[in-house]
Amino acid sequence: MSSLSRELVFLILQFLDEEKFRETVHKLEQESGFFFNMKYFEEEVHNGNWDEVEKYLSGFTKVDDNRYSMKIFFEIRKQKYLEALDKHDRSKAVEILVKDLKVFSSFNEELFKEITQLLTLDNFRENEQLSKYGDTKSARTIMLVELKKLIEANPLFRDKLQFPILKNSRLRTLINQSLNWQHQLCKSPKPNPDIKTLFVDHSCGQGQANGSLAPSPSNNPLLGSLPKIAGFPPLGAHGPFQPASAPVPTPLAGWMSNPSNVSHSSISGGGIGLSVPSSTESSVIRWGSSTGVTMGDEPLVHVPNDEDTDEGEAFGSTDERDSGGGVNRKE
Repeated sequence: MSSLSRELVFLILQFLDEEKFRETVHKLEQESGFFFNMKYFEEEVHNGNWDEVEKYLSGFTKVDDNRYSMKIFFEIRKQKYLEALDKHDRSKAVEILVKDLKVFSSFNEELFKEITQLLTLDNFRENEQLSKYGDTKSARTIMLVELKKLIEANPLFRDKLQFPILKNSRLRTLINQSLNWQHQLCKSPKPNPDIKTLFVDHSCGQGQANGSLAPSPSNNPLLGSLPKIAGFPPLGAHGPFQPASAPVPTPLAGWMSNPSNVSHSSISGGGIGLSVPSSTESSVIRWGSSTGVTMGDEPLVHVPNDEDTDEGEAFGSTDERDSGGGVNRKE
């Protein structure tokens, strides 16, 4: 997709958000893969909408794309499994174990066996490594902190966590400028023309919705920037698209979740597991971060793919990325 087409998607996203088409906004974010809405992701995690959480993530990464992605999906599915156990919903827990967690057994068979054995306990907190598991709300909050760090460190999310800075109603403004250009082709331009449709070009003729079609600039790729006609007024107060006021450009309110300046050198490539970190524990992310069992520091079994290297460095060697801007977002 060309750069301009990509920018058009952002303009449509802004328009949909301003018009409050919430579900459509997030569907387009997911399908385009251009902007990962961290605020929306946080809301879905807090609400435990796991199917939507994974569906939204799927627009940006898959389980086996790289180690960061694998950790993200593992943490989500592990939390989902523990919540089913906490509700004593054994059938649901077994379903999650078979459909969602089985895929990780090829990377750590012992861990998968230990997770399976939790089914035999009346309370999974009897497992020493899960003894600090609190309630569902606190567990989701702890997990989310680590998911955000993993997402920010994941190269597949690079440049997708910040929405471009746009003036309000940018798409409407561009349409308004187009209508102004079309109206100035009329023999006697009016200060307040009656625009009835956007489906055809505007003109001042009779007999058609907007009169006879005016020549469109899009039909002539050689047409350069048009000279401004001095004194030509913008579409008046009765036109459907008014020129937007020119506020100081600010981030799109409610859309952007500014990535924190996380030192991604602390992101560990350690093995998947189930341990509960204390509030004073270091920010090193382990596979069992929020709710569950770490199996020591054994390395994650390598999944070969093109994302595993970054300028010749082994994947997970993030010690020098902060200084080089490898995961920093453009402001």
